[in-house]
Amino acid sequence: MGLFSRKKYIPREKFEAIIHKLAKSLEASREEYILGSLTQLKREGVDVSNVPREISQGSELEDALKGFELTCIMGIAWNYVKSIEDQLLFDNVLCTHINAEKGSRAWNFRERYTDCQGNMDALTTALSIDVHKAIGSPMPENEYKLQFKGGAYILVGICQADTYSVCGDTKMEKKVRAKIKMYLK
Repeated sequence: MGLFSRKKYIPREKFEAIIHKLAKSLEASREEYILGSLTQLKREGVDVSNVPREISQGSELEDALKGFELTCIMGIAWNYVKSIEDQLLFDNVLCTHINAEKGSRAWNFRERYTDCQGNMDALTTALSIDVHKAIGSPMPENEYKLQFKGGAYILVGICQADTYSVCGDTKMEKKVRAKIKMYLK
């Protein structure tokens, strides 16, 4: 806890448990994003029969999504880790746990998305282009990219809500989930 604040910080000894929970949540979010996007495209009359629904381990698709998720959550997670040294350790342990270490393809995607500097439109557009390419660039291109971009906004919220949850901040988790529901209406 901070000297004058009531903020709860995650101690080093809890990193492993928090990271394990967060990694599971992120994996589920990746799957929801792909399935949800393809389901919506199908509802809109787009043929998605040739698009795989599963995310292959170690695939370009998985790495793009991992890089995107890390970009979306790390600032939040760092906010619950007290020292810069521990923030870097948390980041390193999480990246190692999900196979997104420095120099890996997932890390390179993370760097690409970080270059968007928090611009949500640029960030979601970059992901939609990468996902479209990774699943084989199906046609009609614009419909796929538009759906993946829209789904990316929701993915940002889900990842952030999950991060708040594992960090023990249920108040912020509820706020983010409420915003997601408003976006979906």
